[in-house]
Amino acid sequence: MPSRRGSRPGAGEDRGQILVLFVVGLFAIIAMVALVIEGGNLFAQQRIAQNGSDSAATAGTVVVAEKLSGKTRTDNNVFDAVKAAADANQLAAYTAVYTDDTGNPIGAAVQDLVQPIPDAARGVAVAGDRVAGTSFARVLGIESLTASADATVVAGALSGECVADEDGCTLLPVTFPVKVFSCDGGGNLLTGQWVGAPPPGHEGEGYWPLVGAEDLPSSTNPTGNTDTMAILPLCRGSGESTGTFGWLDLVPGMNLAQEIEGPLNIVVDLPDWFQTQPGNPNNVEDEILEYWHQPVLIPLHNQACREDPGDTDVCPAGQVGVDPAGNNTWYFVHTLAVFYIDQVLVQGSDIDACASAPGSPLVPVTNGAGFLGCLKGWFVNYITAGPIIPGEGIIPGVTPIGIQLIK
Repeated sequence: MPSRRGSRPGAGEDRGQILVLFVVGLFAIIAMVALVIEGGNLFAQQRIAQNGSDSAATAGTVVVAEKLSGKTRTDNNVFDAVKAAADANQLAAYTAVYTDDTGNPIGAAVQDLVQPIPDAARGVAVAGDRVAGTSFARVLGIESLTASADATVVAGALSGECVADEDGCTLLPVTFPVKVFSCDGGGNLLTGQWVGAPPPGHEGEGYWPLVGAEDLPSSTNPTGNTDTMAILPLCRGSGESTGTFGWLDLVPGMNLAQEIEGPLNIVVDLPDWFQTQPGNPNNVEDEILEYWHQPVLIPLHNQACREDPGDTDVCPAGQVGVDPAGNNTWYFVHTLAVFYIDQVLVQGSDIDACASAPGSPLVPVTNGAGFLGCLKGWFVNYITAGPIIPGEGIIPGVTPIGIQLIK
């Protein structure tokens, strides 16, 4: 009688199944690698896209603010400002619309037309994209990834109040030029990058990015992102028309150390002229270090004058510059930068660290001949003349106008 044998797969079939499982497993591994690598790339592109949208919305709203101040500005001026900032940040596609002073669209797009800016316009909202090519994700049929971001900046009458509810209202009585700078060996000012978006007429120029929490020191990244860290040096030179840095006399009767210890939770109306006071930075390092790893407000100026110009924003002829005596100088402060302090190097040999990483731009090694020290940290926000008052009446050329990033 013939024997009965159970059937079983042949050896070739076993090998085929193993090959299929290997291919499936390899595909899964590639997918996981793609998720990690492309996800990280997309996150980086998202931050760049956000900076680009912030910059474009700010540039457009600055033009709207100029119109509200009584200057002749048209729709295509806003368009050009937005486009220049968007192009400089390599936004692949973007849209820009006008908003009211609470950030709501008014139904009018920013257009390249020589026509009046809509009367109801108080701001600009920009939505932009950045497209990044992929590497491992191509195996999955994904050729590119798109990072999108939007920003809304509005203009209006200044409230004159401290706006740092989220960032902290501590105001340090030291002012720097609106362009981050370095000093040469003689202590003279070397202008550098803008803080935040460059103003109209300077589109495309370098500027310090406003960083998010992911760039700041944390338990998982104790040093923070040193690539975006800024160095603010205290140059000894005069800085010609703009000055270099100055200790401001904000509260009568208080010396420099007392004003730093404050904290100065005071009303600061911007733009305005502020007088300097004498002060030795070697004596205030400990006071400033009280704000280590905290955001503080630092006034930024664009003019220096040897007398008080009063209500005008123009220094009288022959008085432009810094008083050699030191305390008879007025600085025109129009912006507050929110600066996250990481290092305070203004005492003795500490200042040598200003000439080395982390941070940039590095100042030259001058044994103190060119500079008095520096602050190191990150720009996390900036306030162009403080918060606005939605709905407040505006008299062109009379009402102080400010702009505010609201989202």
